[in-house]
Amino acid sequence: MFGFTPPWEEELEALKSKLPETKPWSVKTGALVFGGVAVTGMMIGATIGTYIFVGAVTLAGLVAVIESNPYVKYVVINSNRAIDLTLLAGTILATAMLGPTIAISLTFTGLGYSLVVAPWYRNNNIKTQTS
Repeated sequence: MFGFTPPWEEELEALKSKLPETKPWSVKTGALVFGGVAVTGMMIGATIGTYIFVGAVTLAGLVAVIESNPYVKYVVINSNRAIDLTLLAGTILATAMLGPTIAISLTFTGLGYSLVVAPWYRNNNIKTQTS
């Protein structure tokens, strides 16, 4: 602004240049991993199957909120993994406060969101903008 460069901007650019290059998984790969975890968990036992079911229902509720609220949908499409980190923090907090049942369900919800839901929304938004 007005030709002034903050002193930390150069340090920030230097830090950004040191970050490793990352490439997110495709939606198909994420869905395959998510489905594999779900099937494996249900084959292990009824308790883990219950956790996966509750996590899947929570994920379905999250998708319903995203679809019904344009503000939340905008945040999901334009976020830079901030929601993924929030879900991870919620999972850690749930482990400490509520016990493993809620934590495992939230972990499964976060896994589905991070691997399937968010990439699908972002990918569809990119296609819509380029059309």
